[in-house]
Amino acid sequence: MDWATMTTAEIQDLVEAGKKELDSRNPEEVRELILYTHGCKRSAHYHLGKYKHWAKVVKQVDMTKANGYAFIGEFLGVGQEHKLPGNSIVIEVCDHKITAYQLMGEDKIIQLTTGDTRSMSAVIDRVNQAIEK
Repeated sequence: MDWATMTTAEIQDLVEAGKKELDSRNPEEVRELILYTHGCKRSAHYHLGKYKHWAKVVKQVDMTKANGYAFIGEFLGVGQEHKLPGNSIVIEVCDHKITAYQLMGEDKIIQLTTGDTRSMSAVIDRVNQAIEK
């Protein structure tokens, strides 16, 4: 494997795969799973069809970007329930509203920050701070 010829995305994918493999090899370190659903999950079809909706588990933040592409991680289905490890950071978008959450223990979800998708710099900074902790 020649690291110099690999793209940044390919290296990030390898790192994530390595983390998942390491986690699977440490069964004694079972993480608590927290149930997450998008705030619009139970909304009418009209609402879901009219406005943009997405959610993502954020693993990293690209501070060179000033939009949704700054959040590196896995997309989550808006209409499903998800069980995610404790301390996960989730970004949720409904139309132009963006909200960041941290999933804490015992099904406790705290809101880190909220903002507008047309000016996301403060949200990006706050999520980056939470990930670096």
